[in-house]
Amino acid sequence: MKQENVYQPFLFSSFQHSFSITLSDLRWKAFENHDFLGDGEDWTLLMQNFLSEKNPALLEKITFGEETLMFCINSADKVALHEVAELVFAFYEDDALLDACITRYAQYDFVPELAS
Repeated sequence: MKQENVYQPFLFSSFQHSFSITLSDLRWKAFENHDFLGDGEDWTLLMQNFLSEKNPALLEKITFGEETLMFCINSADKVALHEVAELVFAFYEDDALLDACITRYAQYDFVPELAS
């Protein structure tokens, strides 16, 4: 019986005590509409800014891969990766929400609006 992927839209992998999630479809076209390539670096920019505003504590538990043609997040904390995956799942499949996230978070001069 095939198990459900709880890290959707990411693919999960583990090696010893290190875990990673990799985005298989980078949704290139959504980024191209904003003059970005939509590669791993653009996803890293989006996610760093997104998490700095939505859940800064997660940034301390993860590292981003340095690959250009893929987007990968690594961590020794499997739960942190699951939390990131759930946050991305909330906007990944919805074109309008993905577009709004790219507009808001794929910015080099991003300043987070922190909750009071």
